[in-house]
Amino acid sequence: MAKHEPKKYFDEKGKLIIKPYRIIDLAAIFDVNRKTMRRWMNNFPGELGKRDGKYFSINQVEFMIAQFGLPDFRIITNSNYEKYR
Repeated sequence: MAKHEPKKYFDEKGKLIIKPYRIIDLAAIFDVNRKTMRRWMNNFPGELGKRDGKYFSINQVEFMIAQFGLPDFRIITNSNYEKYR
């Protein structure tokens, strides 16, 4: 059976890879529930605009980062893996 590789949202330096994302991806990036992510986005209906299909554009993602702040990036190593299980 094929092994599914987790999505890569951050580069090796810990910077967010800016590209079009779906709501589920944005929720994972900001480490919140999808419902919370939608509630945050509903605070800016005019500025954020509508998504293109299932994806939010690069401009919309950049707008969310400006409004919600940069997501916190933490590297989980083998030594501290047990804390996050």
